[in-house]
Amino acid sequence: MLERRFVFRPDGLSLDGYAIVPDDPAVLVVLCHGIPGSAPRDRGDEGYAGFARELAGRGFGAFWFNFRGVRGSPGEFSIAGWMRDLEWALDAIDADAEIGGIPRVVCGSSAGGAVAIAVGARRADVAGVATLGTPASFTYGALVDDPRKLIQIFRNTGIVHDPAFPPDLDAWWSEFLDNAPEDVVGKISPRPVLILHGDSDDVVSYPHAERLFIGAGEPKELVRIPHGAHQLRRDRRALDAFVDWLGHLPTLP
Repeated sequence: MLERRFVFRPDGLSLDGYAIVPDDPAVLVVLCHGIPGSAPRDRGDEGYAGFARELAGRGFGAFWFNFRGVRGSPGEFSIAGWMRDLEWALDAIDADAEIGGIPRVVCGSSAGGAVAIAVGARRADVAGVATLGTPASFTYGALVDDPRKLIQIFRNTGIVHDPAFPPDLDAWWSEFLDNAPEDVVGKISPRPVLILHGDSDDVVSYPHAERLFIGAGEPKELVRIPHGAHQLRRDRRALDAFVDWLGHLPTLP
């Protein structure tokens, strides 16, 4: 079992990535977290490190990191910034002699799924994309309101720290409006897409999954998790469905 720490530097920021890779994995899964809530993590929740170890225990490699502004990573939250973070993570993997040759699937939760879709749609080295509780667009909940309210929510959450950020609030806000996942998910085809969503998700409602599925090209799969909540990485049924999908992917380059 290979376990490694990586450092990559999007926009001059220093972000840490971690890989856990069993012998001869068919796939390396790049995990993208969502926007964290303000509540502390439950005791016993190992986060994405635990998710990665679950995948490694089932024979798949995994790579995870914290986007800018989150859990000690430097920088301020923006959708475009998170996209650059993922691009740099993929470049760091690609340049590595030990894991660079493993086909890569990107799996993202919530806003991390939106980033996975956007980056996967424009990078041929992404062999497939899976999403968990991901919005079809960002016009839901608090995001429907004005950007001044939204930036304050993110300050309270702790992913925007600099009182002078963003320098242009309208441009920052437009990144949400201009990067609707349902508008670009079709560009991932002919690479596969898996959409996992709980039908009791009270953060991103289930119809978002249906809209993503309509927008996606073939091959695509939608898995509805009965009574599933928003944080699907902790739902064993979602993990089992994801692993099953990984195990049945077409031959990857």
